Amino acid sequence: MKRNIASLLLIASLHITISGQKPEYSFFRESDILRPFLSEIRSTIVKCELAYLNKLDNNYYLDDYAGRPFVEAHLGADIPFFRVDDPRRKIKFSTGGYLGNILLIDMLESNTSPIINTDYFFGLQASAIKYTDNRYIRNIGIKLVPIFHESTHLGDEFSLHGYRNIPDFRRVNVSYEAWEAAVVLNDPDTIKTNLLSVKAGFNRLFNDSKGYYNTDTLETKGAIIPSSDKNFEYYFQVNLQRTNGFLCSDRWMQVFSAEVSNRLRFSYDQVIPEKRTWNINIYLGWKYVTKTSGRNLGLFARYYQGIIPNGQFRNTSGYHFAALSIVYN
Repeated sequence: MKRNIASLLLIASLHITISGQKPEYSFFRESDILRPFLSEIRSTIVKCELAYLNKLDNNYYLDDYAGRPFVEAHLGADIPFFRVDDPRRKIKFSTGGYLGNILLIDMLESNTSPIINTDYFFGLQASAIKYTDNRYIRNIGIKLVPIFHESTHLGDEFSLHGYRNIPDFRRVNVSYEAWEAAVVLNDPDTIKTNLLSVKAGFNRLFNDSKGYYNTDTLETKGAIIPSSDKNFEYYFQVNLQRTNGFLCSDRWMQVFSAEVSNRLRFSYDQVIPEKRTWNINIYLGWKYVTKTSGRNLGLFARYYQGIIPNGQFRNTSGYHFAALSIVYN
């Protein structure tokens, strides 16, 4: 009898072990893999930033903006579709969609607190990650965005004043579709210990002839705006998280995140050529790591230098942006 019970227990334990190694399939369940790094310019991370900036383009109707802070709000959401976790092969896979927007506001301007620009974006994505037993390379991941769309819009006050009062004012509608691919080493996933992660990504237009933007002569006062010729961008990112060491702990994770991107500086003038430029975006700060929620609140300092990343202002270089950022991610 005891032998039979022992045999049954052994069979049951083997069944549990084997069944526990089977892939787990789920729908509409959020995945932790290959989430955006904090420094990624276009991402679904929720942020509210109080910032000083050194310039806009020459069409803004106020000239005292460098003396007061602006507000930049980032909103976004991931929409999970399908997920596979395979513990035996140490592989995870997920598909889904995403959407977001970035809003730049001159909130402390005393008359109308105008919206300067809004960027909207959405797309589809698929991500896969393979875990390794290597001490230094914890995992290798790949992310594919088969299509995403971005469109941008100037604020009403900005556009109306420019059209009425500035002789050479031009409203340019940045709107395009593209695809993107990226590879990641040491994706943070659910890892809460010290970790150095790196990512490289590339995106390209679907329609080269259309370019990144289009115009209507009614909005450019009859001026003919040349279309963009170049059709791709690329970037490199590094993300360092620390929970063990100086000025950090299991609850207060220190994060340093940086993106270096090569992007196109637009030109809306026939005699001024387009130019590829290098841009850098840096975050440094801490986030409070909760034990019960996948979302954490953090406080960071941000610094950006390069072309203005907002809307039609992407024809303007020499931009400096320094901010205090509250992040929910």
